Amino acid sequence: MKLVDESVRKDQKRQKYKHRADLLFIAGAALFFMIWAWQWNRFDLGLDGPDEWMRFDIIRYLTEHWDLPRGDNPAIINPIWGFSYAFHPYIPHMISALFIRIARFFTDDIHILVFTARLASVIFGTGTVWMSIKIARRLLKDRADQWIFLFLITFLPQMVYLNAYVNCESMAIFSTAVLIYGWLRGMDSRWNLKSCILLGTGLALCALSYVTAYGFLVCSFLFFCFSILLCQEKKWDFPALFKKGGIVLLVFMLLAGWWFIRNGILYQGDVLGIRSRDLCGEIHAQDLYKPSLHPTYKKDGLSFLKGVRAMCVGLGWHRDTFESFVGAFYDTSVRLPKLIYNLYKILFAAGILGCLLSFRKLFSVRKDGRWREEGILHWTFVLAIVIPNFLNLYASYAVDYQPQGRYSMPMLLPFQYFITLGITQIIDRLVKFKKARDVIKGALCFGLFLIAAYALRYYSLWIQAQ
Repeated sequence: MKLVDESVRKDQKRQKYKHRADLLFIAGAALFFMIWAWQWNRFDLGLDGPDEWMRFDIIRYLTEHWDLPRGDNPAIINPIWGFSYAFHPYIPHMISALFIRIARFFTDDIHILVFTARLASVIFGTGTVWMSIKIARRLLKDRADQWIFLFLITFLPQMVYLNAYVNCESMAIFSTAVLIYGWLRGMDSRWNLKSCILLGTGLALCALSYVTAYGFLVCSFLFFCFSILLCQEKKWDFPALFKKGGIVLLVFMLLAGWWFIRNGILYQGDVLGIRSRDLCGEIHAQDLYKPSLHPTYKKDGLSFLKGVRAMCVGLGWHRDTFESFVGAFYDTSVRLPKLIYNLYKILFAAGILGCLLSFRKLFSVRKDGRWREEGILHWTFVLAIVIPNFLNLYASYAVDYQPQGRYSMPMLLPFQYFITLGITQIIDRLVKFKKARDVIKGALCFGLFLIAAYALRYYSLWIQAQ
């Protein structure tokens, strides 16, 4: 009996230690994001991140008027581009406006107010770290592998940067983390009420974040259907699918439906606001910036494949997108040293190679005459990686050439999951002793943090030189 009690106490102590380590990591990540947000608070350079100055127009309006502006409100229409970002959901900007109104009780210092507005992105970024920990604990068995996954996500320089200025991408990435965790909870619970509510909440967050993450709406629908119809005790249980799907839909509509109903009323049925935004830009933009005048390969009559070839071979779309996925700052013109991009190329290549070596194990969807839910999950991850990159590529081909990695960032969690699997597969095959493997994995985590810290220093020095 004493031996059993001692074992229980040791297990409780280990769990308590792990919980404290997780909380410390979350707090450290939040502090790191806030340091980045504060470091680049330079108004002689203008607002820092891509489009941040246009997004602050919405925040200023919300702060002063405390009501939701239409996208074509003259007070927030950009004089160059002729439109505003208020055609699309701006939940993070509402949070920023609330923070600014609170901060104004204590100070009118513009630097502090800008930093306060950026805290919305810090919060969503910290939420992504928190959800990533929950995901790692369910997806990866080895503790060291879990930490690699967390460091790959948290300290990718571009991820840190997105969590340090005003944007909607940080919320979009957070929503993908909530959805992935919802998928895992649904798998474990056979889609009980809580997991359905969680999935509906994640879908609402995703829909209210940024259009680049909308691929996760498709992925969630497919995984939810396949999981219930193929992987439960009763196959092709459509009554269960409709019942549980109804709960998910109800939660989604309660949390997110209001925005799209509002858009439909304001913009003659344009629930997404895209058509109305382009029309606004066509009317109000300066001549060179009207949507109809954006030069694209599609307008030139090239097919999609020929346009992609021209963008990649002639313009280096793939290179610029990769580098800005790893880290590109200010208006994306400030790039890190080539060595860092090359290190990430090696890291990602090793991860992909490791996954290919275990392809059958990872992606087999049938085993012993039964459907493998894990294999379906992995194929869903692949789709979640492909969709945002395709949308990014197609937008540059057909709408406006912008090779920016931030438009591919919704793939971050599933992509880094596969990279983690691949790297750890290679390490585990090459190194036989577990302690040695743990040392190597710990060194990798430390190296990822050092790169992020170097990126902070690198950009700080660039700002000082301006």
